[in-house]
Amino acid sequence: MKKEKKEVKLCGSLLCPITIGRPAIFASGGKVYHTSRVVALHEQTEENTHFETVNTHYHLSTSPFPLAAMSPLPVRLAACA
Repeated sequence: MKKEKKEVKLCGSLLCPITIGRPAIFASGGKVYHTSRVVALHEQTEENTHFETVNTHYHLSTSPFPLAAMSPLPVRLAACA
């Protein structure tokens, strides 16, 4: 009998790109997570990343601030004169 994989849903941001065969590294809730080896990348958008490791399915949401998670620099609006 095949064991079901655990499902983990978090709000956070990737610290490096997902690479098949390598661990994923992401931040969530003030902690940095290192996963087991990634075996599949199912979805990757600005708002969500769904990937599968040897042990777990991860659903990582960057909402409510997807662009802030993607940009390494703070973004500020400029006023027009």
